Amino acid sequence: MNVRLNSLAEKKAAIFESTLQLIKEYGFHGTPISQIAQEAGVATGTIYHYFTSKEELIIELFGYCRTQITQAIFKSEELSLPYAERFVSIWINFVTYYIRHPEMLSFMEQFSSSPYVKAVFCENRIFFQDEVSNFLSKGVTSGHIKSLDINIISAVFLGTVAATAKKHINGHFTFKEEDMKKTVAIIWDGIKIY
Repeated sequence: MNVRLNSLAEKKAAIFESTLQLIKEYGFHGTPISQIAQEAGVATGTIYHYFTSKEELIIELFGYCRTQITQAIFKSEELSLPYAERFVSIWINFVTYYIRHPEMLSFMEQFSSSPYVKAVFCENRIFFQDEVSNFLSKGVTSGHIKSLDINIISAVFLGTVAATAKKHINGHFTFKEEDMKKTVAIIWDGIKIY
């Protein structure tokens, strides 16, 4: 990276972004702190100034990713849309974000399968996005979505987001916006209350 980083926030963001890229390429275990420091253009000691361990870095990186994703998929201009339209928009925003940021998708999938997840989520808590879970729960309580366990609904929602983005990223199919609308319509038809 070799860019002069002035602020603490810039240094931390550079560490996070470098870590994301390296984890995408080498995985959690194949990405040492020294390589992250080199890629971020900071000293190894700088990383340990912000994080006591690699585990703490990865857990904080998860929070950073959640914030970035949440800001990208929950757009303020879409807040007033009817629930069904908002469901479609959030799903499409999510897929589009993962297509544009495959390192985020790779990290979130690795994180969800790692022991690190236990440091963030206890057994009875819904995994991943509290905001997504809240949005889906609101759909159930407001009578838009079938009264199913929120873990089932979120698995359908999040699983199809990841599968669609991966299919596009890996070159198996190019999802244009119209294709995404057709895909999310299938999902919506399966969970909506008629």
